[in-house]
Amino acid sequence: MALGGLAALLVGAAHADHRASGGADWPLHGGSASEQRYSPLAQIDRGDVGRLGVAWTFDKFVVRGGVHHGVETTPLVADGVMYLTGPWSVVYALDARTGRQLWVYDPQVDGGWSRKACCDVVNRGVALAGGRVYVGSLDGFLIALDARTGKPLWRVNTLTDRSRNYTITGAPRIAGDKVLIGNGGADMGVRGYVSAYDLNTGVLAWRFFTVPGDPARGDESPEITFARKTWSPHSRWDMGGGGTVYDAMTYDAETGLVYVGVGNGGPHPAWIRSPGGGDNLFLSSIVALDARTGRMKWYYQTTPGDSWDYTATQNIILADIVVGGKPRKVLMQAPKNGFFYMLDRQTGKLISADAYTTVTWAERIDPVTGRPVEHGAGDYSASPKIVWPAAAGGHNWQPMAFSPQTGLVYIPVLESPLRYINDPTVTYRPGSGVVGHGAQIPPFPDEPAAQPKPVFQSVLKAWDPVGRRVVWSSTPGPYWGGGGVATTAGGLVFQGGSDGVFTVRDAATGAILKTLDTGTAMMAPPITYAIDGVQYVAAPGGYGGAFGALYVAGTAPLKYENPERLIVFKLDGARPRTPPLRQPETRNPRPPVSAEDRALAPRGQGLYLANCARCHAYGGPAGNFPNVWNLSADKHAAFDDIVLGGALNYGGMASFTDVLSKDDVHAIHAFLRVEQAKDAATAATPKIHLSRP
Repeated sequence: MALGGLAALLVGAAHADHRASGGADWPLHGGSASEQRYSPLAQIDRGDVGRLGVAWTFDKFVVRGGVHHGVETTPLVADGVMYLTGPWSVVYALDARTGRQLWVYDPQVDGGWSRKACCDVVNRGVALAGGRVYVGSLDGFLIALDARTGKPLWRVNTLTDRSRNYTITGAPRIAGDKVLIGNGGADMGVRGYVSAYDLNTGVLAWRFFTVPGDPARGDESPEITFARKTWSPHSRWDMGGGGTVYDAMTYDAETGLVYVGVGNGGPHPAWIRSPGGGDNLFLSSIVALDARTGRMKWYYQTTPGDSWDYTATQNIILADIVVGGKPRKVLMQAPKNGFFYMLDRQTGKLISADAYTTVTWAERIDPVTGRPVEHGAGDYSASPKIVWPAAAGGHNWQPMAFSPQTGLVYIPVLESPLRYINDPTVTYRPGSGVVGHGAQIPPFPDEPAAQPKPVFQSVLKAWDPVGRRVVWSSTPGPYWGGGGVATTAGGLVFQGGSDGVFTVRDAATGAILKTLDTGTAMMAPPITYAIDGVQYVAAPGGYGGAFGALYVAGTAPLKYENPERLIVFKLDGARPRTPPLRQPETRNPRPPVSAEDRALAPRGQGLYLANCARCHAYGGPAGNFPNVWNLSADKHAAFDDIVLGGALNYGGMASFTDVLSKDDVHAIHAFLRVEQAKDAATAATPKIHLSRP
């Protein structure tokens, strides 16, 4: 299907938004340039949403080695064509009316890159401009495709060091005549930066590093020289520093600024990362850059000296709001640390900051200095501490939305504390994390009386940024349960959930107006668009990401299979069809266990936790990934070939020959044989090992 003249205008305009199409399209990541995830469409409204049903589904995602992964894409729509991504950075173009596949582009990412991805081989989408589709691939390339055919036009390497644990899982953004891309890996031992490339040629225009590097190599910019003053001279430069820009980037054509959200430090504890203290700029900060030059105009640090993985990478929304009787051009973000921030987007000056969930690491944000007022409750350097929010944050990558109609921001909130346990032994290893702390989730064996009662749940909250309060909150659901959201002029809020239920709420009151049980867990945000006067709502589904290693209680994959799937709704559509029921895993014969196996098992357990548990959990079954606690005889026979030889590399099981010896693998295998040979009643209890997206 060829794109028509209108599509050339829509896809060709670098700043196309709802206004260019009368609200019919969703051509930018956040819907419009302000990234509000608000649509002016209103055909589906409070009165008729009860008629919502399925228009079509798409399930022809590339699946490698039979392993399903998380879907985190935001689909884009221009002139009847939908562009979206799936696992392994594969791009799909579909007829937005019917779901018919028009073309597919697979960048053929080597399966070994799965080891460098902290939290699944996911991708959050593409950008459109100039008749091109831009995508960042997991292995660090920025690729421009012909929007009509899907053929590659250019491909550039964005990584400064391909030997380190960099990946790209975020969506590119268009800023004037440039396309921006960041990367992930702050938990994996890298140094963060964001890069801008020429839209037409792919030539690097500028690069902004977010944290200092090894001082022996010099500073790349005055901004880095300034930031270095906030780091200890004895900082662990060998572990990268962190600060990746893996998701949030919002461009404001009016000011010519692009606002980037900077991630956590690596390692997480400030006393390990930067012995002697310091704010560690620009970690956990919002940084405003000149889109033409990449020079910094201002910054605001949400969590100075962050030790809890409180990234500021959550989506950034721009709006014009009356505050204190005066119109203000504001920037809004609800980062992981539990406070909702409203800043003047021209100057970076703090307007307000208030807790939108339970917070114990800080008392409040000082309105004059803009800094958190800490009281030591979050300091786990000397002893373990239970801290709110958990490392997954009060709000993670699942995007929030803002409705100029109601004046409310809709935040998918995670509610849980985490027990942080200092780990001073952390060091950099290829393909492994540099977190620097252990983590325990509720329920805790001991619960301090002074702490709020621990919970492990998710809710959707409607936040009034002017009144600085929660207006309504949904009934709690499973942890990691609330997907991203979209809101419309029809007075609605759309949200999928990890329980497989797609929910439509009244934007003003939070009342549930419609639910559709799809059986498919949905983490990604929905979008809405219109073709020939018919409004559609598209919801990508597929559970994975940070919790892909283990299905949390209440999530759909515990009941149904977990295929990657896109479900599109419209009025008077059909009832959803659920995936096949999840069948109990057949227990394979218990392997023989020798005295040598039992002697090696304790060492193998430690190696397993350090190298395998990030994907295969502990105690199996292991969520999206194969259950190595129930190996078949042929897998036992091929164990060395798989772990060291890379026999299953294509499916994402990379070789570990760079970090494990044959003796190491023999010990891990002995441990697994011992565990598999146990009776079910005495086998290891499954545990969640938190990772970061």
